[in-house]
Amino acid sequence: MKRDDSFQAVFEPASVAVAGVSPGSAGERYTDYLLKYGFKGPIYPLRPKGGEFRGVKIYPSIKDVPGLVDMIICCIPAQHVPQLLTDGAAKGLKVAVLHTAGFSETGRPEGRELEADVLRVAKAKGISIVGPNCMGIYRPKAGLAFAYDFPRESGRTALICQSGGNSNFLVRAAAERGIRWSKAVSYGNASDVNETDLMEYLIKDDETDIVAAYIEGIKDGPRFREVLGKLSVVKPVVILKAGATPAGKKAAASHTGALAGSDAAWDAVFSQSRAIRVDSLDELVDMLVTLRFMPVWLKGKRIATMGVGGGVSVLATDECHNAGFVMAPLDTDVKREMTRNVTSDAGVMLGNPIDFPFWAMSEEHFRDALRSLLKWDGIDLFLFLAPLRQSEPPLAEYVPFVDYQLSNLIKVAHECGKPTGVVINLLATGQSWLAASGLQQKCYEAGLPTYHSTASALKAIGRAIRYHESR
Repeated sequence: MKRDDSFQAVFEPASVAVAGVSPGSAGERYTDYLLKYGFKGPIYPLRPKGGEFRGVKIYPSIKDVPGLVDMIICCIPAQHVPQLLTDGAAKGLKVAVLHTAGFSETGRPEGRELEADVLRVAKAKGISIVGPNCMGIYRPKAGLAFAYDFPRESGRTALICQSGGNSNFLVRAAAERGIRWSKAVSYGNASDVNETDLMEYLIKDDETDIVAAYIEGIKDGPRFREVLGKLSVVKPVVILKAGATPAGKKAAASHTGALAGSDAAWDAVFSQSRAIRVDSLDELVDMLVTLRFMPVWLKGKRIATMGVGGGVSVLATDECHNAGFVMAPLDTDVKREMTRNVTSDAGVMLGNPIDFPFWAMSEEHFRDALRSLLKWDGIDLFLFLAPLRQSEPPLAEYVPFVDYQLSNLIKVAHECGKPTGVVINLLATGQSWLAASGLQQKCYEAGLPTYHSTASALKAIGRAIRYHESR
């Protein structure tokens, strides 16, 4: 398959075969995903004994399939892959997703030779290879997935990920905070289709606004630099480059056979292209949440924070200072307006950070207090702090108070238009994590970004500000 056919068979195959569908196998799971996610075309499970899976006929081999096959998902032993591709070519095979491992990532000469053999057969037959040693393709619009619990609905963010496990984590963790995906590709050893090919495709992909990437190594530095530069001009690109240390490079080589390159060289590439570099999977998710939900007109670093708990607020002040944000002292008129309906000063801290007795006033008066703050032109950004396990009451009694605050914050934030984020943190127990999930959903459905710490929020927001300034 040529690259100029827009990856049609990679992201929208007309038919899919799955090789290696034995009971309890990866092949059986991939077949199940195709059925559950609603793949519209013919599905052809394969195993020598034939049989049936969930009402779908299993064929002994790809040669026995009655129709043409656009894509095959391969879950058979590595040594059998060349013959599978040869047989598939007679069925019009365009793409082989090789979940199968045991190739160059082993570090053994025979593994490298077998991967080279597979690539030679594929090129001779006009078949593109995704992998080997990968999870493959997730595109909800086409009914393609490689896990049982990915979102069914599509979004505007794409993921390019060399690691299968990290791709599973990133899709799930970002989805928990409101990110929905146009597509995700776990491409493993990158024997054929690689990160640069995928980035080049995404330049003109009208389903994608934001691109995330996890990369262990590349094989063509100049081409990668050129394509990344073109992609970054039209869409924000967030990249986690693994293998930055000598030990990490060695681990990358043993994981996907990647050539990691020097960290200084990568820094130069990112700086020149204006790609956003992050240092962990969690930071990558924070960055996607910020780019998706934080307004692009956020420019300055004057910030106000509000939360329940003096200690939480003091720590937030330190974190704002350390991240280069300015905690602007509240204007006298703002203070007066916020306290107009407060009957007691107990528990009130209005110096910025703000600790405010929302429980001592009506919803209308609480919204008035928030409105006076968010309409104030002395700040560029507002962070609402919702620590879940620093309170004295049981969580079951406390969470409704947080929900009450967030409901009113959402109304006022939409009205005022001030860039606003929510920090749901101090998740000390399993129950608090469950509560956080529901509160996060409430926020992202309303278009507010959520974070798990003040420090992580400020780091991501600071990067977003620098990104927009550079453009």
